[in-house]
Amino acid sequence: MSAVPFTDRELMRAWRELSAVAMPPLGSTRKNPHRLLLFYAVECGLKAVWLKRQNRALFDREDIDRTGHNLRQVLKELKVGSNLSLPENLRLQPVISNGALQHRNGDIAILHQAWRYGGTCTAPTDNDCEHQLVAVWNWIQGELK
Repeated sequence: MSAVPFTDRELMRAWRELSAVAMPPLGSTRKNPHRLLLFYAVECGLKAVWLKRQNRALFDREDIDRTGHNLRQVLKELKVGSNLSLPENLRLQPVISNGALQHRNGDIAILHQAWRYGGTCTAPTDNDCEHQLVAVWNWIQGELK
């Protein structure tokens, strides 16, 4: 699959639109589909902030190949400090495959897969990941004013 470049305007529009949909109605709880959209909103927002700081208008193929869905990498490149972070390692609920227990572990880049395909994060929990993403989302909101 080839990477497709996107402009700063496209990324900012995606951040705004995804953010609006990622927030559940008042009084309801955010479920994994909301969290998935929050993940993508944060991804678009971080990349828009990155472009803004680089004084560039295009997140190109090289940028995409370097970062992928690794939001920790983008945060690191933005030098936001350790007070704003995302989980380094994730553990999903194990599954049984061919009669054997199969552990499913990975870095932050698997989070969108877990939420997209209906998985459950056990360490940190889905709620923990959500709270950390919301903190990053709040920071992005201040940066993109």
